[in-house]
Amino acid sequence: MRRIEREIIHFGKLLFERRLISGWGGNISCRLAKDRFLITGQHTSLAFLSSRDLVEIDRQGKPIKKKQQPSSETPLHLAAYNGTEAKAVIHVHPPMVLAFSLTHQSFVPLSFEEKYTVGEVPILPQETPTVTETERVVKELRLRPIVILQGHGTVAVGKNLREAFLLTDLLEEAVHCQFFKHETGVRAESEQSSTTPKGESPAQKEGHALFSREHLTALIESANSDPEFQSQASQSDLTTTLTLHLEETDTPWTVHFEGGKITKLEAGAEGEFVISGKREWWEAVFQRRIDPFLATQQGKLKLERGELWKLSQWFKPFQRAFALWQTIPIK
Repeated sequence: MRRIEREIIHFGKLLFERRLISGWGGNISCRLAKDRFLITGQHTSLAFLSSRDLVEIDRQGKPIKKKQQPSSETPLHLAAYNGTEAKAVIHVHPPMVLAFSLTHQSFVPLSFEEKYTVGEVPILPQETPTVTETERVVKELRLRPIVILQGHGTVAVGKNLREAFLLTDLLEEAVHCQFFKHETGVRAESEQSSTTPKGESPAQKEGHALFSREHLTALIESANSDPEFQSQASQSDLTTTLTLHLEETDTPWTVHFEGGKITKLEAGAEGEFVISGKREWWEAVFQRRIDPFLATQQGKLKLERGELWKLSQWFKPFQRAFALWQTIPIK
């Protein structure tokens, strides 16, 4: 038996033991090579897998051995591999997540671990027994490693099965905490609307070119005119320089923070902290599709200079600044 077969069998049992799946539900796959994948077969129980239950398929989903039948969710798995950098995919039906998905539109995490591992997780409509609108799922998986399908469980991707399993387990536990929160009356951050900036959605009007001087000037003005940002920056003694770099351009921009305000904008300089990324990910941040701290944790945005632990001491004012900046439209 190959190592990868043993891994799929192991994590199938673990998913069952953690009560993330029951009966014959769920499916697991791994990338073997560029055009080869190993996936659980149709109508197999993840709790009792053997090597006979695993099907090797090509990039079209056709089994290498003609008599075998791969999972009915094979198109979903192949779409995830084609649209992301995933090396493993786990699709299961965690009971707490299933229940939560029937009455909510997204999952907003409570703890810092959840926020910067999975972030806010969208709940995508699902009206068929198998996932047919795979493009929508993959679009979200490019921004975060796990999504929820309404009434149909989770899809997690990772660089290996262990990572996809841990994401699935973490989300189920996080949703469990949400149910407990509602029972005890604790209010989630998303329900405390006083800190949410008011203003137009980034898509409501034509905006500035991304990281143009006009765009950066608008960002600075929004922060410097906001009493909440000024208060948080002063209380945490926010004194540093942050360089933002769009990789498709040659000019980084450095923002100077001091005394509760942004005091200077400088082109071409390099600050104490340097964050760079491709246009796709910066646009996702400024359009509120991904949290900037989650994007940095995932490597979509790169902290090329500075220590993350030091940046964390100014978490609140930076979080407020990005929330304000996300109200500035871009084009």
